[in-house]
Amino acid sequence: MKHIMIIQSAYPPDRAELSARRLEITRHTCAVALRTQRTKPVVHVAVCPDDVHIDARREMFRSTGCEVRFIERPEWRLYKENWELPDGWKLVGRMDDDDVLGVDFCELLQATAREQREALLWPVGYTFWRQQIHLLRHPGNQFPTLCTDRNEDPHQIRHWEIPTTWPSRIVSESPGWIWVRHGDAATSTLPRYRRKLLKRIDSDRFACNLRAIVRACEPSGVPSGNYQEHRSPHIKYVLQENERAR
Repeated sequence: MKHIMIIQSAYPPDRAELSARRLEITRHTCAVALRTQRTKPVVHVAVCPDDVHIDARREMFRSTGCEVRFIERPEWRLYKENWELPDGWKLVGRMDDDDVLGVDFCELLQATAREQREALLWPVGYTFWRQQIHLLRHPGNQFPTLCTDRNEDPHQIRHWEIPTTWPSRIVSESPGWIWVRHGDAATSTLPRYRRKLLKRIDSDRFACNLRAIVRACEPSGVPSGNYQEHRSPHIKYVLQENERAR
């Protein structure tokens, strides 16, 4: 079954510094994750054609070895984007351009999938916050995958509502992803997302270099621990879209 991975990486020209910071983070997170997948997804990535760093961004995604389709959009959009999905049965997953997936993430999704409208959930992963790794179990996290024969994707509703609105199955109870947090992250890392501190990750299943991620994230500043101290350039947009999605 075709597996489409949708990624928002659209930065308009007035956000050149943000674009540069996210590009460097993406090189050590999302791009590494896609490059090391045992089973490659088809990537639909939203990019701004006027992005100052558009050529480097396109080349980076092409270097992952995935089939890539660039969806040109004027700006970053959270909900209700047209991802130009193919007809027929398909898996539609999502990740941000600063996320990391385990090397078997797409492989196990494919092994679990069946032609039935449902959400495939990977509830366990890591939160990488202020150079610390925390274990997080959250069925409504931001890494759901929809099995659908319609024009549906995980960005149509808020991700934490998907387990309560879709028939759902769990893919695996092993950590499947790393939610990387930094000063430009669109949402805050609340205390409930960082309760269990760990000393290490399952390095056999994650090909990323955490020290390189730390270095790439430094220009973005300190990641917030609540919404009072949040300074992301996306925060007003996220709050508006969350309110509209109600």
